[in-house]
Amino acid sequence: MRKSTVFAAVALAAAFGATSARAEERAWAWSPIGVGIAAPIQLPFMSSDIYGIRLGGFFGRNADVYGLDLGVAETATGSLAGLQASVFSWTSDNAYGVQLGTLANVVDGNSYGAGFGLVNVVWGEFWGLQAGLVDYSVNSAGVTFGALLNWNTSISYGWQTGIVNVDEDDFLGFADGVVNYAGRFTGLQLGVVNTAYEVTGVQLGVINAVESMHGVQIGAINLIADSVLPVMVIANASF
Repeated sequence: MRKSTVFAAVALAAAFGATSARAEERAWAWSPIGVGIAAPIQLPFMSSDIYGIRLGGFFGRNADVYGLDLGVAETATGSLAGLQASVFSWTSDNAYGVQLGTLANVVDGNSYGAGFGLVNVVWGEFWGLQAGLVDYSVNSAGVTFGALLNWNTSISYGWQTGIVNVDEDDFLGFADGVVNYAGRFTGLQLGVVNTAYEVTGVQLGVINAVESMHGVQIGAINLIADSVLPVMVIANASF
């Protein structure tokens, strides 16, 4: 009889503990305020969402963060939406809004809004405005100001300006820089050296070089590989 009583007490305590843990987890599933020094020294827990304000201290880590996010190194294992100001930020899912990262803003998913930092990296598609020394995305639509480099690996649209603009696939719009490169370019390339596999539009620079051209080149040296006149000075054209 005593053994059964002890077992019942133990079972009841275990059940109560599990219920309390679940209740605590539900209570901290999200919070309007997040405060920390460096994760995991923070409240709420790292698996929780923040809908309001996060003051992450030296290192903040949460799931979704929506609202105002301030700290030195701020990470979100989910999505980020709102205004973020930090030295370094990393978002594992999508980002929406404005990121002000002194050193770098890194988004594993897609980014829609504006990113300002020395380095802006979006491993998915980017729509909006990027401004920094180096801007990278797979797809982009909007404006990218990369003082040193703008680099896109798939189809992109808009305006690029920087020392070097690299579009591995298609670019549609306006690119101005010292060196402009694209797989297939549609629009206006303005630079010292403009090069692409195929261009539909205008190249304006000192050296313009393409494999196939459907438009006009204006520059000191103009090269169109598949043209009747592959090399011309001042201007060249192919349609």
